Amino acid sequence: MKKGLAKKVTSVLLASAMVFSLAACGSKKADAPASTAAPAAQDTKAEAKADDAKAPEAAEGKTYSIIYLTPSTASQFWTYVGIGIENAMKDMEEKEGVKIEFSTVGPAEESQTEDYVTAFEQCIAKKPDAIVTATLAIDATVPKAKEATQNGIVLNFVNCGLGVGDDGAHEEDYNQFYYCSNDTIGEMAAQAFLDAMDAKGMDKTKGTIGINMNVENEALNHRIQSFRDYMAANAPDLTLTDTYYNGNVVETSQANAENIISTFGSELIGMYSGNNITGDGVCLAVQAAGIGDKIVSVAVDSDDTEIAALGNGSLDAIIVQDAYAQGYKCMENAIQTLINGSNPESTKQVNCPPVVITSANMNDKDMQDLLDPTRLKK
Repeated sequence: MKKGLAKKVTSVLLASAMVFSLAACGSKKADAPASTAAPAAQDTKAEAKADDAKAPEAAEGKTYSIIYLTPSTASQFWTYVGIGIENAMKDMEEKEGVKIEFSTVGPAEESQTEDYVTAFEQCIAKKPDAIVTATLAIDATVPKAKEATQNGIVLNFVNCGLGVGDDGAHEEDYNQFYYCSNDTIGEMAAQAFLDAMDAKGMDKTKGTIGINMNVENEALNHRIQSFRDYMAANAPDLTLTDTYYNGNVVETSQANAENIISTFGSELIGMYSGNNITGDGVCLAVQAAGIGDKIVSVAVDSDDTEIAALGNGSLDAIIVQDAYAQGYKCMENAIQTLINGSNPESTKQVNCPPVVITSANMNDKDMQDLLDPTRLKK
């Protein structure tokens, strides 16, 4: 259910239709049938690589060049993905006796999608053995992915691929895709919200939930819509506002949250923040208003601000993707594909489910590793 009182905030970055900080781009259900994997089309160069690496023992002593094309060198999330990538590289070097010439490139900010596409072109020109990346602009990335694959480059996507999930979109243009379902994220966030309401003894028959997100995007819309659908099915008496977009700017997110708080007053029972930048702004607004114990706040993906808010009561739950595991699996698969001459996965798209972290479990070792993968860096 929606409430027409809320003013929908238009993102200044909407036209770019991109995925911003800490945004999982998969959207299908975790149990959706995945497409059968088929090795990406390879040219003569790729065939030669396969002939040279038919078995692990044949690969020992070989050197492979692999580039991590990150959507943002400044983002904590993509840094966490990068830690998984580099750890996998080190483990595979030791296990298989190969050497990886590794480099990380990419724009500073996720909003720089034109720079990302340019960087992709430059990566292809370097003729590496493999590229590991995440796309922030699907339409502009498809031809580059096609070019890379046709030139025998093993191309793996992590978190954000050429489709919205395990839909099989453009699967002939890449080798492998590890992601986290946005439908799963939205549903888990909604259940975590209801669980927090129970814990606080709140009435589920009335009240308004503020919905906040960075940008409107085909993949990210699933993260919001699945939250709405779950609430409609499990708490139909609650009202959800229109989505307040912030352009992935913390200050705008905070201003939106302050607007929601002042507009709905005592009717407001909580906030849902679809990514970490959004969550940062909402947490700051909730903390400033001193209403952390009166409402429920749930966010997606973690950073230092959200972790602190989880500890001080300004945030009740974080839906955390395993950025480290996605990066690790993506790099491991790229190296295995180079060594074996074929993709070892049976499906092209592999969903890596998220985890709900609350103040009750945030100090567990496994949860700490999820919240801060720098602890795992080798």
